[in-house]
Amino acid sequence: MDTTKLKNNKFFLGNYNELNDYKGWFVGDFMRDNELCKTNKFEILYKEHNAGDKLQAHYHKEKTELLIMLEGKAKYLINGNEVFLEHGNYLFIDVNNIIKGEFLEKSKIFAVHAPSIPTDKFLVE
Repeated sequence: MDTTKLKNNKFFLGNYNELNDYKGWFVGDFMRDNELCKTNKFEILYKEHNAGDKLQAHYHKEKTELLIMLEGKAKYLINGNEVFLEHGNYLFIDVNNIIKGEFLEKSKIFAVHAPSIPTDKFLVE
């Protein structure tokens, strides 16, 4: 097999703590065209929250969401159902589910959305 056709040279080594241009998001279609982490396949966020931080109720029509709790504790309401996310837990949310959150402790979290559609977030009052 000729493997020379498999090398597109699009790779990047970075540090998610050092990327602040996008409020914690460091991979996705929202990035500038010349940035190597620009892709429409998925979005990744690393965020540190303080106790009491809240996420406004919202839903996505086209992208799924995966939250991974690295440290801390949060309470989420998914369509009114209470779910607690603690260190080591993850939460998968499919399209058309209303999610709202509150961090109960200082927390560190990764979020992954797929695909990357920057306009696919709809706030709920």
